[in-house]
Amino acid sequence: MTLCRGPNCVIKRVDKDQKVIGHAAADEMQQELVARAATQKRLGACAEHVHHLPRKEKLQWALDLKDKANECYAQSRFEEAARLYNDCLVALDFDGKEDETAEVVAKLQLPVCTNLAACLIEMGKYGECVQMCDIALSVDPTAPKALYRRGLARYRLGDHRRSRPDLEAALRSISNWRMNQDGASEDAPGMHDLERRIRHYLIDIRRTLELEKANCQKIFLRKDSEKRLYDDRPDRQEEQEQVEVDDSDEAIEAKLRTLRGGGGLCCCGRRAKAG
Repeated sequence: MTLCRGPNCVIKRVDKDQKVIGHAAADEMQQELVARAATQKRLGACAEHVHHLPRKEKLQWALDLKDKANECYAQSRFEEAARLYNDCLVALDFDGKEDETAEVVAKLQLPVCTNLAACLIEMGKYGECVQMCDIALSVDPTAPKALYRRGLARYRLGDHRRSRPDLEAALRSISNWRMNQDGASEDAPGMHDLERRIRHYLIDIRRTLELEKANCQKIFLRKDSEKRLYDDRPDRQEEQEQVEVDDSDEAIEAKLRTLRGGGGLCCCGRRAKAG
């Protein structure tokens, strides 16, 4: 193992297969490790607190924490909200009956993961947002907010081709939700705003993909149908500018007669010898 020292030290980030996935300065890595240690310590304290609580009290503790996180998010305190949402997930308890587990999923796991994904977007952590949305969508594959936020994260990462299916699925999910509503719903304004945002991004993605397609066509198709790719290379132009030369015996003799002013015939050495 090579120790890295000095202000110019750069640490390589690798995945489980030892492939380099990024770099970090030594001071940045130290800050990250300190933050991770603090997070583990805080989560350990939360786990210890709820360990002996009855199921209902444990769920209520997490829901109260979620409300505090929602307030932080509304005040644009996204990092604090993200910490509180992470703390909520410590209280997930799937050891009860089927209806009790369903309650935990619906009231805690799905909304917390979806809200945490929103915080990660605001914090610019798009890769982590995709992972969090994957967890939410494993619970409910049609969750419109999770689909939208995963699509938005991929959009921000520049992956428009994977973003588009997520956003289209979110749009279909909102449409199905609206069809199943018997009357007015308190979620209607939020869904309307979500739908508006999705349509905005879809229009931009379609425009971008069409532009990319047009640019690709410009590369491979020229206005002059006779031209081909790389025709404008200098070496290619030199090849095209070369004039075909007739080097037959008759052509050479005719050229020599012209140069000599129409003199006699020339016995050219290139002519085939008689047998």
